Amino acid sequence: MIARGNRVVLFIGLVLVFIGGIAYYYEENKGLDNIPVQVELDQAELETDILEILGKWEGELTGGEYFTLVDEDGNELDCTGHEVFIGDEMILEDNNRYKVTEVDDKKLIAICDLVGKEEIAWEDEENQIPVLDVAQGKSVIGVYMTHNDESYVPSDGQESIKGNGGIIQVGEKLAEELKKNGVDAEINLNKHDPHDANAYHRSRKTAVQLLKANPSVIVDVHRDGIPDPGFYATKIDGEPATKIRLVVGRQNPHVSSNLEFAKQIKGYFDKNEPGLIKGIFMGKGNYNQDLGPKAILVEVGTYTNTKGAALNGITAFADGLPAIVGAGAAKGVPGTPAAKAPSPGVGSSLIWLLLFVVVGGGAFLLISTGSIKGSVKRITNMGKEFSNNSGTVKVEEKEKNKQRE
Repeated sequence: MIARGNRVVLFIGLVLVFIGGIAYYYEENKGLDNIPVQVELDQAELETDILEILGKWEGELTGGEYFTLVDEDGNELDCTGHEVFIGDEMILEDNNRYKVTEVDDKKLIAICDLVGKEEIAWEDEENQIPVLDVAQGKSVIGVYMTHNDESYVPSDGQESIKGNGGIIQVGEKLAEELKKNGVDAEINLNKHDPHDANAYHRSRKTAVQLLKANPSVIVDVHRDGIPDPGFYATKIDGEPATKIRLVVGRQNPHVSSNLEFAKQIKGYFDKNEPGLIKGIFMGKGNYNQDLGPKAILVEVGTYTNTKGAALNGITAFADGLPAIVGAGAAKGVPGTPAAKAPSPGVGSSLIWLLLFVVVGGGAFLLISTGSIKGSVKRITNMGKEFSNNSGTVKVEEKEKNKQRE
């Protein structure tokens, strides 16, 4: 039998293991992405606060207001109708990458530092990869619109039409053209009004519904809020069209793969339809992109462009997307689902657990024996006890074997 004192030590050790387990759970679940959306009624106020925080990160300016992003010398780099936060990044049309270091919310100016030039290119061998899986309908692309009200003033008469904005026709055009290119496009026309901080929370249910079709890509279709129609204006085959900006959320576990997918899209169109992709904006929000490694938000022009120009822009986008998705599926490029890497929280949690056991057990021994020497003696006695108990068991087994013989 184990002595009473040693049983107490064992009990303390088990308690510390339990504490370590709690630390492990916290490390694994402390990210914003793991905050449960549905809570009990008495926690409804907390849920609202969380959604307001997330909604703020995914917010947009209204009334024609927008952020101007400038370099250290005050030279204009880009503009966006999104809320801008320190840490946001952007890759411009020339592939220069900038990071926001200061934000003036009153003047709506964000100062950026040059990070470097991104290596974004569509290789010739990628262009030659067969896309049979896409053409044979084995690959599905999901399409939805979080902000169903977004419209194009010159064509729709106003910038916002509740539940029936011009952006719906743009999303439908994307799905229609994808199907013409042999892709099984699934579009969901669920409405998510009003256009407020919780719109992405409501559209998340739509995105989850699309996931049932096991899509390789999910596209959330928007338009920007920049007043200048020339900001997104371009021409395709001599016809007016709009450029398309890609948006990637920074607050999701798939940010790396989604960014790589965005770069792949830009690389393809830079080669095959130069000037179509306005750039890539990496905002602080999530935009429901935690749902998959190839989830992308596209901004098809702005509210002062004509809807016809937006339709021409999204048609060109739809013509190239199958080749991009096919190449990704064939090569296993970044963005293709892969085995989940161990969470960095696992190692740190195990270390905490071991520290709790070692330090806690050592402290108890020191207190109970009154000295380091006494602690060492106690551990030695425990080892002897274990050996004696093991020896007793072996002797008993031998005696039983003799009786059987």
